[in-house]
Amino acid sequence: MILVYIHGASATPQSFNYIRSYVGMDDMVLSYDSAAGFANNLDHMKTQLKKAKDIFFIAHSLGGVYALHLANAMSKKVIGAVTLSTPYGGSDVAEVAKYFLPYSRLMKDIGPTSWAMKEAKNIQVQHPWCNIVTTTGTSPWIAAPNDGVVTVSSQTEFKDRMDLIEISCNHYEVVLNKEVVDVIKNRVKMVN
Repeated sequence: MILVYIHGASATPQSFNYIRSYVGMDDMVLSYDSAAGFANNLDHMKTQLKKAKDIFFIAHSLGGVYALHLANAMSKKVIGAVTLSTPYGGSDVAEVAKYFLPYSRLMKDIGPTSWAMKEAKNIQVQHPWCNIVTTTGTSPWIAAPNDGVVTVSSQTEFKDRMDLIEISCNHYEVVLNKEVVDVIKNRVKMVN
């Protein structure tokens, strides 16, 4: 088994240093540049994972949407996932922001009507999958309950397709949370 980490938008592989120090298994960290576009990044990740097998994804935020697409594309190689604060329903704020930031590839990729999010709605989760739903935080741009970055409702969009575990922390604290480490270890043990 190999743990494959995928960071969130505008983050780096170092965002997983805390979790990796506690989980301590064979792993690989995929990195991407949001400016390159979701489809290009997805193709690059597929190439990087070509020889991998028994993949267990650990992904944060947009990284979880990448993990979902990858698991669908290479289902025979994947055995499960834990995603953290992943907005499976997209970002309503991005849907508006893309008009004010027309040069931002990221805003075009994360809105609910984007290709990546529309395709995600058609993906049936075939592996043990858990999303850690973060519930503490506030954004002045989001009226609905949120974790400071994404809405709770977007994180729970696929409640009928995966297990959900609520943790009281914000969107960024989730990668530094001991309870999250314990969830990951337990989920890995379940499939190993």
